[in-house]
Amino acid sequence: MNNTHSKTQINTHSNTHRTSEKQKGRNQNSQSANNPVDLSVNIAGVQFKNPVIAASGTFGFGEEYAQLVNVDALGGICSKGLTLEARQGNTGKRLHETASGLINSIGLENPGIETFIKRQLKTMLSFDTVSIANLSGSTIESYVEGARLLDETEIPMIELNISCPNVKQGGMAFGLDPISAAEVTTAVRKATRKPLIVKLSPNAPKLLSVAEAVQESGADALSLINTIQAMAINID
Repeated sequence: MNNTHSKTQINTHSNTHRTSEKQKGRNQNSQSANNPVDLSVNIAGVQFKNPVIAASGTFGFGEEYAQLVNVDALGGICSKGLTLEARQGNTGKRLHETASGLINSIGLENPGIETFIKRQLKTMLSFDTVSIANLSGSTIESYVEGARLLDETEIPMIELNISCPNVKQGGMAFGLDPISAAEVTTAVRKATRKPLIVKLSPNAPKLLSVAEAVQESGADALSLINTIQAMAINID
């Protein structure tokens, strides 16, 4: 009687084990069918579900396009360029369609970092994707203060836009010269503990030298590239 009971227990456990293994196999097959390829990437210690990231300036703060696309399907979204103070942007015509593309002149219109933190950040972080704050400035001091404010938030990463004009150096963009690019990167690196992406300017005479300079100054990753300068002439 005891032997029979013992045998029954063993058989029952064995059958349950086999059933569990079959179910596990079906779950794995189902998961593989839904996600046949692992597209996840790790950038500077931050995990992205895929490498598709909405670039700064083209996607607002995410909520602007939430009714049109599935924001959660993206690997990440990078905010509009944020400055310490709010900016109204350029006046007049901002977009001009040409035969071969679209020319824009926005002028870094944005609500300012403090307003962004109070109003847009919560919604941006609510999406099932990595949020990145694009930081712009006109002086090293403004970059540093902006980085300090963002460092106190839950934003996972900061993208440093060094294509902005340096008002203390005659208006030449920080990213055109390796020395000025290194200076602003070093200053921002000291102001934040967050992973730092540096977005380079395509107009730099020696782009490789700029890239090496910001890497040595603390950049965790590079973003290539910012807006290309353009011009359209109406000959009619």
